[in-house]
Amino acid sequence: MSEETREFTVNLSRVYWGRRSNRAARAVRYLREWIRRRLHAEHVLIEEKLNKLIWSRGIEKPPRRVRVKVVIEEKREETTKTGKKRLIPVRVRVGLAETESTRQV
Repeated sequence: MSEETREFTVNLSRVYWGRRSNRAARAVRYLREWIRRRLHAEHVLIEEKLNKLIWSRGIEKPPRRVRVKVVIEEKREETTKTGKKRLIPVRVRVGLAETESTRQV
């Protein structure tokens, strides 16, 4: 099966509402849960570069917004209550989106 990719901008400013002590860890959990809700995926794998970007300014100040690229690696076919067949992503990989600032020349 060919891999399908999508790009999203995830707003992480919601993690700033709580205590400062664990914001970066909360941002990683929020990103994983946001992708899981958005794509109905079972397993979400966050790549190392994206994780390092979130943690780059320390535990108290993760970025407010992150542009991510989601690669759907594995899909499963499921039948709905109405009898229609639909593809559900089982495993997705989340990495940094290719932008002008991160692109190598």
